Formats: sequence, C-alpha cells, structure tokens
Amino acid sequence: MDRLGPFGNDSGDKPPCKGCSSYLSEPYIKCAECGPSPFLICLQCFTRGFEYKKHQSDHKYEIMTSDFPVLEPGWTAQEEMALLEAVMDCGFGNWQDVAYQMRTKTKEEFSKKLKTHTLQIQQFHLSPQMTTSSHL
Repeated sequence: MDRLGPFGNDSGDKPPCKGCSSYLSEPYIKCAECGPSPFLICLQCFTRGFEYKKHQSDHKYEIMTSDFPVLEPGWTAQEEMALLEAVMDCGFGNWQDVAYQMRTKTKEEFSKKLKTHTLQIQQFHLSPQMTTSSHL
C-alpha cells in the first residue's frame, strides 16, 4: 500500500477517476505500469476491471491511502494534513474553530498535539549539535 498526503477539502484538488470521471476519494488505485502521468481509478472501476487505451486490468497496481500514523499513534497522515490546513484557516491557538472544522478530535487534543510538536522542533533547532559553528 502506498502512502501519500490527502487531497484538500475542495473537490478541485481531487483528480478524477479515469474510468467514471468521479472525484477520487481514498483509498483509490494507481496503476504501477502506466505512465509517466499517473493512471488513477476509483475502487468501483478497479473492481469492474476498467481498461483504457494502454491500461489493462491485469497491470500491477498500488493502493493509495493516507490512513496511517505518521508522528504518533492515533493520528493518521490524513488528520495531520487536515490539522495543518485547519490551523492555516483558523489561526494557531484557535482550537475551538480548528476542532469544529476537523470534527475528529477535541480542541484539547489539537492544542496538546501542536504544543508538543512545537516544543520538539524548538528543542531540535536549539540542540548543541545544531548550534556549533564551524571555523572558516
């Protein structure tokens, strides 16, 4: 199964299925043999054995999804990306509106997650290994 970032909330961000032209939602199928541009089809067209031009139903394929943890258990890649989009829309610290936009976690969970990761990033950038200067 291949891992990827999710499409945005706007249907214009989602590519159409080559078979039925509906907007793709995860999981969907990517042909591993067709290219160079990706040949993407929905699960329904895949199960019906959709073929088009050079694409054959017996080609190797990848299942495309972002439903897996990235930074910590309990948070999928899809949720991580949606959280970043919600923070950009609502503003950092506006956890009530972020929670309302996302609807998958509480405002306390969002606040805790971003504060924890912000501290980890700050600690990484301030670590002694990162602050040593080289002599020219």
